[in-house]
Amino acid sequence: MRHNLSLGFFKSILILAVLSGCTLQTRKPEAPVRTGDRAGQQRAEVPAPPPIVTSQPAPGDQGAAALPPAPIPPVADTFLNKELPKVGLILGPGGMKAYAHIGVLREFARARIPVHAVAGLEWGAMMAAFYAEKGQANDVDWKAFRLKESDVPGAGMLRGYRAKSIGDFDSYLSTAFAGASAGLSADHAKIPFGCPSVVKRDKFQFLSKGAMKELMLRCVPFPPLVGDSENIAAASAVEESAQWLRSQGANLIVLVNVLGGGETLTSKLADEQYGTSVLWTEIRRDILKVRAPTVNWVVSVNTAGQKIDDFGGRRAPVEAGVRAATDLTQKLSKQYGF
Repeated sequence: MRHNLSLGFFKSILILAVLSGCTLQTRKPEAPVRTGDRAGQQRAEVPAPPPIVTSQPAPGDQGAAALPPAPIPPVADTFLNKELPKVGLILGPGGMKAYAHIGVLREFARARIPVHAVAGLEWGAMMAAFYAEKGQANDVDWKAFRLKESDVPGAGMLRGYRAKSIGDFDSYLSTAFAGASAGLSADHAKIPFGCPSVVKRDKFQFLSKGAMKELMLRCVPFPPLVGDSENIAAASAVEESAQWLRSQGANLIVLVNVLGGGETLTSKLADEQYGTSVLWTEIRRDILKVRAPTVNWVVSVNTAGQKIDDFGGRRAPVEAGVRAATDLTQKLSKQYGF
């Protein structure tokens, strides 16, 4: 009897010891994984999502503005797979200030950052169309500077400033987009191109098909440079342009703002056309309000010394465009590995 009790007591002690050991084992905390551990080093790094614009430089500043998103939006699989993003460019409005786009495109070419699709607003549409034809920045430079001073409006001795009719550009556009018998078509351009237009004051259109010359006749006219047309450029249509670029497969949208700071028009023209001056001030305000998720990056080119109607000073914005785009291309190359 006493032997059986001792045996039972011994079994009870053994069971308790085993259970106690299990309890201690299950409660034992896991060792934290340090960044220096080999296991931590073998984990694949997930690339950061594309930067989202949360603010822009002041009108007098220049460079690329973008900050990491907070909170982080859904990211496309292409970024997770470390594929290069497809860049979509929006070349903003600005009349003669739009020559700054040449410098931006030149810097993209130097940095070997491919452009998947391009859209343009007002005179930015002309620069974008030149680029879309062959995808070469030098071609844009050559064609844009073939424009003669007699092709743009000016003030005569006996009359005030008078905008050109869009028909006055017919010869220049025919030469710039010479190709087939009907001229170069956007459908056959090397890079997808599109531009927004307003027809008969209230009908919005986003154009990406047909002859380039005809698209320019619809997307470029805007005061004070070009008037006398039933079509007018939709100079503030950034959101619609971004939507179209994404429909073409672009997933990294870059807006190039060339309006800069200071007065938009020369003082004499601003006095003569006060309404036009106010209009351009509001367009600049609209461009500065662009935020994520409409675009991912904004390049602000300092063109404060250049006026929309200043034909003679159009070379300076080109160099300003190069300086501003250098900041952007360095950031894109660092983040995405272009």
